[in-house]
Amino acid sequence: MDRAETASGLVFLAYGTWVLEESLKLPYLVDRVPGPGFLPLWVSLGMVLAGLVLTAHGIRSGSRPSGERRWPGPAGWWRIGGALGLLTASVLLLEGLGFIPITVLFVALVSLLLGTRSWKILASVPLVAAIVIYGVFGIWLKVPLPKGLLSLFS
Repeated sequence: MDRAETASGLVFLAYGTWVLEESLKLPYLVDRVPGPGFLPLWVSLGMVLAGLVLTAHGIRSGSRPSGERRWPGPAGWWRIGGALGLLTASVLLLEGLGFIPITVLFVALVSLLLGTRSWKILASVPLVAAIVIYGVFGIWLKVPLPKGLLSLFS
């Protein structure tokens, strides 16, 4: 058994299950079009499936040679915890702040966490990502995404 892979799979499975539980509280369809629960439901199902596969693979695989390190070092744990913390905060603040501000903040902070230091990238990629995702889901697919603070301007 590969304990690192099994533990990672179980953490991913638990987190995916929590996201699934939260996504079921949102309407799946609104006026016969995908609603705010559509994307989180399918993403969480993917997370649960990936967690199950990773856990099963970790249980089935043989032990690693003693010299091979599979667990991340302190910096890796910081990045993992930071990314999960940012994802959790994003889910909790989505309704209040809105989709576009949360997506911009999430992508920018995760990029910083993973080592991006170019201010051109940090200023452009999160905004472009949020606009593209909003364009696909909010405009093209007509998924009602939380407006949050932006509702004050409409």
